[in-house]
Amino acid sequence: MTTAVDVLGRAAREIGYTESPPNSNRNKFGAWYGMNDVPWCAIFVSYCFYDAQLPLEITTPKGFSYCPSGVKWFKEQGQFFKTPQVGDLAFFDWDDDGTTDHVGIVEVVHDKANVTCIEGNTGSNNNSNGGQVMRRKRSIKNILGFGRPLYTDTSRPQPELGYPVWQGRYITLTSPLMSGNDVLTWQLRMISRGWNFGDTGSTGKGDDGIFTERCHEVLIKFQGEKGLKPDGLLGPMTWNAAWETPIT
Repeated sequence: MTTAVDVLGRAAREIGYTESPPNSNRNKFGAWYGMNDVPWCAIFVSYCFYDAQLPLEITTPKGFSYCPSGVKWFKEQGQFFKTPQVGDLAFFDWDDDGTTDHVGIVEVVHDKANVTCIEGNTGSNNNSNGGQVMRRKRSIKNILGFGRPLYTDTSRPQPELGYPVWQGRYITLTSPLMSGNDVLTWQLRMISRGWNFGDTGSTGKGDDGIFTERCHEVLIKFQGEKGLKPDGLLGPMTWNAAWETPIT
């Protein structure tokens, strides 16, 4: 089984990777694909899906290297949409000419206007050929549309339909302790999954909206159980996993 969480987890492990030498388009993803020294945003996306055992066989068994080929294929399959879901491929059109220039994987749907994507070959000075793997918050107005892969969890709830959207704040153990409604929402969900944070709050199980050392311990254990990186950082993948994975 391959889920959106699986693919995003694979993509997130590459954040910070930089092509070498700079401005060369030479990178490990191109070497894997067999087409190095070329713009590699689509190759990066293909790598993540292939490695998560859901290859996007658009132009080769490994995936695709040319963004317009991806748009054409998703449209032909009836899997191209104007509204995003977590795990979609976002095809960008920077100059609004109807042709896609770049692609990334949707990690967070913030609202009707903004998404966060994990992207290859981007950078602070060049959106489409920046040489790095980065997490970027993007305006939907710059996106031509969204290709929707056939994940095995096709009935998975989407944030806008089935559960609260991650609010964009990474939560972890700090001094002073972090607190807020997002912490409380997560605590209540984890309590419904059988975890206990203490004896405070309306449930008497620690739902007080404060991210304590016990919350940190639970978070790391939960991440380990779900095959996520146990980094003690409550971000979008761990947040979504709290709702997407079944309660047993």
